[in-house]
Amino acid sequence: MNNLKIMKNWLQSEFDVDIPKDVLIILNNELPSEISSLELGARQVALIIHRLSEMPWYTQEQILDELGMKKENLITLNEIIRENDFFQQLIVKEGLGRKYWNTMIPYIKNGVNEKVINYEYQFPLRLALFPGLSCMYYCGFCGRNQKAMYDGDVIKEGNQRFKDIISSMPKYSTMSISGGLEPLTNKGLGDIISHAKSEGVRVPLITNGHMLTPKFLKRNPGIWDLDSLRISLYGTDDDSTYFVTRHKRAYKLVRNNIIEFLKLRNEINPNLKFGLNYIIIPENIDTILPLLDYIIDINSHVDNGRGVDFLTLREDFGSVTEITDDVDKIVEGRKYHLDGFLSEKQRKNLIDIFKEFNLKKDNKCSDMHVDFGYAMVALGDGILGKPLVRVSGKQMRPSGYPQMSVAVDSLGDVFLYREAGFLDRPGNDKFKAGRITKDKPLEKVISEYIKNKVIVDREDTDCRFMDSYDHLMTLLVNQTESDINSGILSPVNIEKNKQEKQISNNWYKD
Repeated sequence: MNNLKIMKNWLQSEFDVDIPKDVLIILNNELPSEISSLELGARQVALIIHRLSEMPWYTQEQILDELGMKKENLITLNEIIRENDFFQQLIVKEGLGRKYWNTMIPYIKNGVNEKVINYEYQFPLRLALFPGLSCMYYCGFCGRNQKAMYDGDVIKEGNQRFKDIISSMPKYSTMSISGGLEPLTNKGLGDIISHAKSEGVRVPLITNGHMLTPKFLKRNPGIWDLDSLRISLYGTDDDSTYFVTRHKRAYKLVRNNIIEFLKLRNEINPNLKFGLNYIIIPENIDTILPLLDYIIDINSHVDNGRGVDFLTLREDFGSVTEITDDVDKIVEGRKYHLDGFLSEKQRKNLIDIFKEFNLKKDNKCSDMHVDFGYAMVALGDGILGKPLVRVSGKQMRPSGYPQMSVAVDSLGDVFLYREAGFLDRPGNDKFKAGRITKDKPLEKVISEYIKNKVIVDREDTDCRFMDSYDHLMTLLVNQTESDINSGILSPVNIEKNKQEKQISNNWYKD
């Protein structure tokens, strides 16, 4: 345990060629003696482990270049690391990149990253259904065309299409319902959820909670068939909520809806997990501690059982923020937009805030699971770490990765990226794999797209169409392609499954 603590502390600090003596001793004790004859040793192993524990997408070409060694020697080192359980634990579970690894590993196990490179068909491992028709909020970090909305006539055909997709899903695929636009604006949403449950498919729903009234729940009893419901919360009082949403009634309405929902949840389906998502931006850092007070207050009003089960804390991934052109920002109907990611100074400030947050959470909400996002994990541990990883538009996959993930809207349009799935968002047409019709189900849309090896002309600002998950998946596939081309097998030992395995689709546990 002492060795693990030493190594974990080292992994959570910035890499330095002046490696601590106690770290070198631990590594040397794990290494076979014969590697010294190859002029290899603990210092080289240290760099490999540290880089991949922090940046799981780091390529073997980058490591080879940084170490300045012969290719065959790196291959030998990687073999040694791959067979050492302690080294594997350090890379995958103890570094600052462990949340990234949590997302990546199931895809590597399924081998779907290699199928993307080889243009081999597979039904998407992850499906995002976007049934919403409109949205009542105007969030400044959201990339939607804030004037666009679907005609209500699409509901009947669109909802049946969603049910057909669910019925055709292989057992290894998972799905979620989100947006797009606000999903509760679809009056048939409950029927979609109940259909999924009848097919044995667990459904998480993401909503802004504005319409989640007792009256809505009475008209849509299928909501109680959800596996989890997560509300995207945009403030902790009237002012902070209005600043983001530009809706004057949002704060009080959502707060009351949450309280009444939890009371009903405890009566009707206590197994349904309920949580909140909070996006941290420069303008709302001072609301993080009040967020915990908000949750404590909510729980105090739920007098018949559990309150909030989980909280996810996320960082803005830049769908509009810091994009260098004004394509989304000048669309008619947009009320405002936000500029600027969290600065290093603000991230350092978050370390102190999260320290106080964690202490209060353990004291007042000990049963609530807090899921820090990819770049928030380090800050939650009291370490600065690196900002949220992002790729440029030029680094995007030429054909996306529909074998991994797609989003589908009410018209049947199949989008390669989640942030492309907004109705009439400028420039998103090129990120449509096709449209589902009576004669062309989702499987055929995707298989034809892959077979035809469609190449998308990507601009640097096209990264606006990806969320944090999409950025990471892009890095994973790019890394896989680079490692294959280099002929150097990764030192991370992730055993491939002979059969596709279902990936996780919840936020209420690690």
